[in-house]
Amino acid sequence: MTSPSDAHGLIREGNLQAFFHQSLTRTARAQRLGAQDATLHYLTHLLADYAHAERVFDHTADGLRLRPLAALYGDALQAGSVQERRLWLRRLGDLALFVAGLFSGRLSRRWSDLDYCIAMGGNAYGYLHQTADRSARDRALAEVFGELAGDFARFVELLAAVTDRTDTAGRDLLQLYQRWQATGSPVLARRLRRLGVAVDTPAVAH
Repeated sequence: MTSPSDAHGLIREGNLQAFFHQSLTRTARAQRLGAQDATLHYLTHLLADYAHAERVFDHTADGLRLRPLAALYGDALQAGSVQERRLWLRRLGDLALFVAGLFSGRLSRRWSDLDYCIAMGGNAYGYLHQTADRSARDRALAEVFGELAGDFARFVELLAAVTDRTDTAGRDLLQLYQRWQATGSPVLARRLRRLGVAVDTPAVAH
């Protein structure tokens, strides 16, 4: 959730994907997580992609919004085809993994708790693993989704270790959003709007 103008170390690396891949590989080895290379590459692309706020937040007519996992699951249930359902569930799995890794137990009430994220994300990836078609690309991705589903909590720990060192800007943005959700503060709302995040509806603490 940074921009090319930011002065953070990961941007100075010049290549986000190379930076994240090195960090993931090194950390997985340190954690004795025997992840496949394809899975580490998938996570590399996920982190590089989600380094931009517009990929974490959904575009709506009112601006960028962070949608709850339950809403994404509802979209998947209402999908008109298996392919559309798979797209929604991949979004759900990716977002659950990223946010759980980013906060690792410090999730807002709106996102429930870490176990909830692990269950939702693991089940989403499990469906993707089970419903892959016979194309070479889908078979390869199915192996990745199967590994992520089977050991989701360990991969949350992996991303937590990596993002703890590299994604200060992203964590700050999501924490700001969560604080607004809990308090409805107009000051926080103005800060979020300046960052392009839509907060027109007052937040309600649960």
